[in-house]
Formats: sequence, structure tokens, C-alpha cells
Amino acid sequence: MFKILFPFSLLVPVITGMTVLVAGIGCAGSAPSATVKKIDTVRGVFPSAVDIAELPIDQGAETSERAVGSVVSEIRSPLGTLGYLIETKVVGRSGPFDIAVLFDEKRTVKRAMVVSYPWTHGRGVSRHSFTRQFEGKDPDDAIEVGTDIDAVTGATISCRAMAQGVRAAIQCLPK
Repeated sequence: MFKILFPFSLLVPVITGMTVLVAGIGCAGSAPSATVKKIDTVRGVFPSAVDIAELPIDQGAETSERAVGSVVSEIRSPLGTLGYLIETKVVGRSGPFDIAVLFDEKRTVKRAMVVSYPWTHGRGVSRHSFTRQFEGKDPDDAIEVGTDIDAVTGATISCRAMAQGVRAAIQCLPK
């Protein structure tokens, strides 16, 4: 009887181990949700962020041609609203690209970033040395290339598109 049980007792841990391994591979292969990715991005500016929720765009902002396709999200901590994330698409010389703008609760730009720029020409618009110029801007600022934003050589049209996108993002913020 011992001879029969001994091989069986070795088989159980092997099967259990393989089940755990297969389950672990299945979980590791799954991509994080869009909300998790947004929270990770937002925590660079708002470390206490615990939740992000999409909001409807104000009716007045929806009529703006530039706000079409924008997504407005509220960033929350356990103590309340920290700020907002506006994601939108703008069009540069080479074509459309995606931007995201983080605002604090006072409607001041905390960070502007190029999320996706698939083109080779005008790629300088993605540099932090350019996008950090938007930090601290609020609805009273011009946010205009040549006025309070310096363009990047070889990416002037994309820089203008980015500035226009940040201005449009401000219009999408909840009042």
C-alpha cells in the first residue's frame, strides 16, 4: 500500500504547483485597465490620488469644435477632489496626436503631456522642455505660441496645436 500512496503523494504537489504556475502566467499576461494606467500617470502629480472618474463635458464646451472627443476625468483622494485630467486629440502638421492635461482644483495646469505622437516630423513637441511651459497656466493666461509659450524648432505647427489643445482643455473643465 505504501508503494501505491508514495508516488501519488509526489504527484499532488506537482499538479498543484503547475496549476499555480499556469494561473500566474494567465494573470501576468493580462493588461492593466485604462483606469489603473490613468491613476499611475496621475500619481506623478497627485500622489494621494485613489480614484479617477469620467465626467460629462459641459454643454458649452461640447459645442466647441476642439472639444469633440475630449475626455474629462475627476481625480479624487480620500479627502475629496484633487483636480482634473483632460485627454484630447489635436492636429499638428503631420497629423493628429494625443495629449493629456492635469489641472488642480483651482483650474491651474499642473502638467501637460503628449501621450502619443506617431509622427517623425515635429517630435520635439513631446519634450518635457516644451510641455513644462504650460505648468502654472490658468484660464486667464494667453497660452499662445509666441506670447507666453516658446515653440520648438521644427515643430512649430505641433506646438501651436498643443497650445490650442490646452486652451480647449480649460474650456472643458467643470465650472
